[in-house]
Amino acid sequence: MVDYQSLSIVLTGLGIMGAIIYYTLTLRNANRTQRTQLFMHLFEQLNTEESMISIAELINQEIGDYDDFILKYDSSVNPEHYAKRFNIWQKYHQIGELLRMGIIDPELVHRLQMAPVVIAMWEKWGDIIREVRERENAPEIVEGFEYLYYELKRLRREKGYGEYRYPFPNRQ
Repeated sequence: MVDYQSLSIVLTGLGIMGAIIYYTLTLRNANRTQRTQLFMHLFEQLNTEESMISIAELINQEIGDYDDFILKYDSSVNPEHYAKRFNIWQKYHQIGELLRMGIIDPELVHRLQMAPVVIAMWEKWGDIIREVRERENAPEIVEGFEYLYYELKRLRREKGYGEYRYPFPNRQ
């Protein structure tokens, strides 16, 4: 015969286990939501009209070698350009670091069509960034941006999209 006291203990135990499972799932969902919100905040900052203008200017800008860059665009010579440039690079760096840490999904970044602009920006400025790192002995400068670039290139290759060209060829 079933003892009501034993049944009560078993049911209490099952209730506690159910509550623990529910709480764990709720925390995981809240954590995922928080990560997505963090990424979307950065993404929204990159998609303002002002940021889009800055991105287009930086991608289409004529730059020479490192010495030419320093003469024209060093922060001591052209602080406005530095602010514009580093503002965009830093956001890409942050997204790249979130990606590297597994906080955001690379597929999400790719599906939001960040790849073409990130790739174009890195291919335009990557050599300058590497030179700055070397000459300033600061290898950590916008590492996440470079990581983001290589991850998005990898995703494009996996999807069979081929190489991206910016600006678009034969456009008049």
